[in-house]
Amino acid sequence: MSSNTTKRIMSAFVLVLAVFTCVYLGKQATMGLILVFGVATVDEIFCNFFRLKRAHLNYVIAQALFIIPFCYFNFLDFSAGMHYAIVNLGLVLNMALLFYLFCLPIEAKIIEDISKRAPFLSGIFIMLPMVSMTNTLHYSEWRLLVGILFIVNFGMDTGAWFFGKNFGKHKLWEKVSPNKTIEGLIGGMLTSGILGASVWSFYFGRTEVLLFALFCLLGILSQIGDLIQSKIKRQFKIKDSSALIPGHGGVYDRIDSLLYSAPFFAVVLKYYYL
Repeated sequence: MSSNTTKRIMSAFVLVLAVFTCVYLGKQATMGLILVFGVATVDEIFCNFFRLKRAHLNYVIAQALFIIPFCYFNFLDFSAGMHYAIVNLGLVLNMALLFYLFCLPIEAKIIEDISKRAPFLSGIFIMLPMVSMTNTLHYSEWRLLVGILFIVNFGMDTGAWFFGKNFGKHKLWEKVSPNKTIEGLIGGMLTSGILGASVWSFYFGRTEVLLFALFCLLGILSQIGDLIQSKIKRQFKIKDSSALIPGHGGVYDRIDSLLYSAPFFAVVLKYYYL
């Protein structure tokens, strides 16, 4: 086994262990870990995408725009109304990103313009989906729900990799992400739908076609989050968001799918949770 493979396996093990440990310890520890991930992601966007210095005043503002609302909504104000206001804003952001992905050419400089004129907005860019994600922690069975969100997202990644590697013949969007295939997308979507619906049915005793469709949709949304990040990275001419996690890139590389699917998952829970 090569040293790079060993580093990749070890870093993945440490990351998974950290997540499981914090989830086991409870909500406060889990929120604290998500807070750390958010700070690291804002740092990666500001320093590695925008290529600005941490000593920059806008860096402080960007981190403040993430940390202050995150801490307020998760440690001080637990009202559902305020949380869903953030979720709704997260959905608006996702709609804007969807327009950016499918309607703007890869040569468009809109993200670069934002990075020059208002780099501090990177804090809000991460805060909205992160607070949407922690909305899940305010349910009584939050550990199970967090697990389902992870299963759906990583089921999409694993299914897309397996079906793409073994059956992939048609490129999904070569200009944005050359390794992704249509077969991989379909396989990942079905994997997400089957895994998510199976776990939900097992624990909640509800077996419905709508469940399968919802988790298939969440799988597709997680793939869209990955494509959005890929397009942004191509525009900034970088391969990884950072080298923080050996063999895996940065924190943003690992959670881009979760960030995009989190607001939609919050809506599913609001209208479909028992």
